[in-house]
Amino acid sequence: AAPLMTKVTSLRRTMKMNAYAEVLKQLLQYTETKYSVLSQAIDYDMSYISKWVNGARLPASRHADRINEDMARFFAETAEKEGLHQDIERAFSFADDGQDLTFHLYDLLSRAYRQALAQNGKGRSKSETKGSGIQLYTTRADCHTALQQLLTEHIEGLQEQGSLVMTGQFHVLDQNGVWKMLENCRNDHWSCNINLGLKMDEFAARMPQSASRLYQCLDHLLTYNFTLHEIGHEAYRNMIVLKDAFAYCYYVDNDDYIDICLVITDREQVREIYKKCCAFLMVQPVLMEPRQSLGMERFGYRDIFFTSNNYLFFLTNGLEFLLPDEVYDSLSRLIDAGQYPNATKDWIRRIQCIWYRIIEQGRMKIMMPKNSIIRYLETGSFYLTDMNYQMAPDERRAQLNLIVEKMKQNRAITLGILLPASGKSSYTNFTNLAFYGNYTSAFFKKNTHHIFPQTAPIYLLRSDSLIACMHDFFEGLSRQPQYKEFSADNVEALRSLITPLMTVLTEEDSPS
Repeated sequence: AAPLMTKVTSLRRTMKMNAYAEVLKQLLQYTETKYSVLSQAIDYDMSYISKWVNGARLPASRHADRINEDMARFFAETAEKEGLHQDIERAFSFADDGQDLTFHLYDLLSRAYRQALAQNGKGRSKSETKGSGIQLYTTRADCHTALQQLLTEHIEGLQEQGSLVMTGQFHVLDQNGVWKMLENCRNDHWSCNINLGLKMDEFAARMPQSASRLYQCLDHLLTYNFTLHEIGHEAYRNMIVLKDAFAYCYYVDNDDYIDICLVITDREQVREIYKKCCAFLMVQPVLMEPRQSLGMERFGYRDIFFTSNNYLFFLTNGLEFLLPDEVYDSLSRLIDAGQYPNATKDWIRRIQCIWYRIIEQGRMKIMMPKNSIIRYLETGSFYLTDMNYQMAPDERRAQLNLIVEKMKQNRAITLGILLPASGKSSYTNFTNLAFYGNYTSAFFKKNTHHIFPQTAPIYLLRSDSLIACMHDFFEGLSRQPQYKEFSADNVEALRSLITPLMTVLTEEDSPS
């Protein structure tokens, strides 16, 4: 067989003649698939396949979408077995958009089918009401491409903070690659406030995958401000609306894929739809909301949070507790110098006392991904409420010694490391969103070095059910085979592991 690139070049030269036939022919040739094998795989007579490949006819429009999907799945599975997966992706220049090879091949076949229909004068799968700013798409590939183009165009073109409303189910949007689309949008100054619907009973039924996917979404989209609303009924379902830009109304099939959508870009119509969707979501219970700060006031949220004696922390941005006294002294001096205008020395001392009480009496499970520990040892950076601070190497060593000392004194404190795991969804690759929970309340904290000034650094969880789901998810990570836990019994092994690594990362000749 000729090399793949030669075949693809031939394909691109001849697609104007019969796009669908040439795409199908090239896929059959490259995967060395016989008509009879494909016929059996998609349950269609071999004579039909022969006519499609020879350009004598096209699949009937009412069956074309299913045929293209079945063929895409077959060719993707064949490519995987033959080790051709990456070659095909490179050869056809498939985008790195989070979709698998099956979807990309399905999209390729669907586009070729539409082109062949247009060449034959039989119309297209997209219809437009002229002058109305309304477009209808009726295949999965078209719906995906339409939304991707809308988000890319309008979010990359934002001149101020955008406002995006999504009334559909979180898992449906996730399955259709919406979060990956948002992640691929490039705007160096602005993102969006997103109001998103989520049905807690469905979320809980899909655990732990649902919590994992929510965490990945929030972690990868740090520059966005998400507000999650409980959706209890069917009103205003399945809409994605970007203020003053577009409305995307969609339907899903039995597999939760978007395969019919209506795109509206008329400014007045979009404005009215946006108002209705906002009015609907604003009266729904809030599950999670963005916050600029948890506050420093006495008896506020932070003080109440730390009245518990049982904690679970998944830390990705440093340890802002178990701090040595010299760090609190340094923070007090910086407050005197005016570096932290929102803080007071009284607040610093109060936090210091709270942490000493918790460390001495409380039950605490601390979890850290290995790559986050390495970054922390190298930079010494942490974020304490409204204060960013970078510890000197001596302070980092003092903190390590304090951790070891306190873990020996309080056997209810454990510190675990998540070692690297294979796979794109490895939990150890989450590096910018930390979780703090006490089993009755919880919040997420972002890495402030990776967000915009208008981005809120904290998510406050306000739903008991969501808090319980997230605790269960992180507890589950501690049962992974790559999790290594240290307690009073083996804490010296932790010191032996960290000390030489810290020496190398801080470029010191030897530990103190």
